Amino acid sequence: MSIRTTRVSNYRTFSRVFSSATRLALGCLLAGGLAATARASFTETYDDGTDVGHWVAAFSQPRNFEPNGGNPGVYLEQDGFSSHTPTWGTASPDYQPGFNDTYKTHSVFVDDWTDAGVVSLSADMNIFQAGGWGPDRGVTLQLLQMDSTGFNVNFSATYSMDLGEEPPVGWQTYSFPVNADSPTVPAGWVFTDGNGDPGTDAEWSQFLRNVDLTTIGYYKPGFAYVGFGTWTLGIDNIHIETVPEPGAMALLAIGLAGLGGGALAQMRRRKWAAAR
Repeated sequence: MSIRTTRVSNYRTFSRVFSSATRLALGCLLAGGLAATARASFTETYDDGTDVGHWVAAFSQPRNFEPNGGNPGVYLEQDGFSSHTPTWGTASPDYQPGFNDTYKTHSVFVDDWTDAGVVSLSADMNIFQAGGWGPDRGVTLQLLQMDSTGFNVNFSATYSMDLGEEPPVGWQTYSFPVNADSPTVPAGWVFTDGNGDPGTDAEWSQFLRNVDLTTIGYYKPGFAYVGFGTWTLGIDNIHIETVPEPGAMALLAIGLAGLGGGALAQMRRRKWAAAR
């Protein structure tokens, strides 16, 4: 048998075996890919015309999608409203059903953060006009889980950052660590049950399996604020960061290894059998 004939035979054998191994490995790749997609990160930019979270700061004023001036591009703005604690929020339909339901939706910003593997939430925010300020204002992310009626709090969690004695100028990015898979309550969070008692480490990930309300506001819990004027606020690039499940990454690795390693191993076995 000539060298050329041997090479062609080996190539054809490899092709057949590789095709078979590919079909087997694609199952692992598909399963891993679907699991990773289920935990995909997401950014609400408004540039593509989407409004996934239905974020709202004031029910009394229209939500305006401004075509320019965001960070960058399109952004959501609300103006001309009064509040001691101006706050952007998004809620699931399970939160206080029957009240302002137009603005509620099941989205990546509520519901099951533990299964999604959420590690952080961030947003670009702008105070175009402040209705009042003080040295104790900050920015706070609050998460609420309600009971089955939607009107009583099961758990509450807040994470606050100081902002200083003057309102921040221009677009600012605020990032809040979450770590829904953490076996303990992450540092910086104030986590309580509906009675105001401290939540336990074991309750943290269970709490995040059902988030009914997510808010980001210009306040710090426990402080009272005076508001003399009206607010104009903007929000953009609201981002949920997630991590793939370890099992998904393992399936992807197995699939990739199977594409090459499985085919080579089978071809060696066939060559050995032919040589006997």
